[in-house]
Amino acid sequence: MTVTSTRKQRQRRERETLILDHAARLLARDGYQDLNLDELARAVEYSKGTLYLHFKTKEDLVLAVATHALRHRADLLERAAAYPGSTRTRARAMGFACCEFTASHPEFFTVELMLQARSFWNRVSKERQDNHLAEARRVWTLLNRVVAEAVAAGDLPAGTPLEEVTLSVMAVTVGSHCVLTQPQLQSLCGWRDTMATLLLHQERLLDGWGWQPVANGRRQAALDRRICKDLFPNATWFKAGRKPQT
Repeated sequence: MTVTSTRKQRQRRERETLILDHAARLLARDGYQDLNLDELARAVEYSKGTLYLHFKTKEDLVLAVATHALRHRADLLERAAAYPGSTRTRARAMGFACCEFTASHPEFFTVELMLQARSFWNRVSKERQDNHLAEARRVWTLLNRVVAEAVAAGDLPAGTPLEEVTLSVMAVTVGSHCVLTQPQLQSLCGWRDTMATLLLHQERLLDGWGWQPVANGRRQAALDRRICKDLFPNATWFKAGRKPQT
């Protein structure tokens, strides 16, 4: 590989990252239906034709934005899964990683809802589909590994079905994300601290599976401060003085 071709590949990656960053901002502001590719082209200072050199369709672009965000989510969860402490501590840290992801990628959950539509998925290239599924697999594998370690350590009862626990945690987390990022539903349900609500749902679910130790308000508050300080010191969503819900 020549120096010239390597430089061109690097420039292409940098240009694609620039496009994805601006597309994410527009998606968060306008949603998928009103995403304007002409405005996006002006924002990145490239022609609309250049956009199509990177992304064959609008759906390709939107899925690439989601995949870019999902890669960041997997990176955050990877850091949290390696946090020192019991498996329940690491599960709590992974919950914080989910909150950090929600705060930094609000556009993802608008796209996440659309990914369930076959009409959207069928307009996406096989390469983009494979890239997205690879990152989704990373998320699943990380969580499933911690669940398996909890069973091995005796923090979850022997014989606990690993995949069922993993699926239930992912379902509650993604479902809560999708609901909590919709202002109308927030107002309807009276949620004021959406991140605390997400963490509460996760903790109740883990308690229901018998994952030890069960949530405890005073202990949880100290743990939360430590996790945030160690892993997410710049998190603007974390309210240190918040009384944990249990």
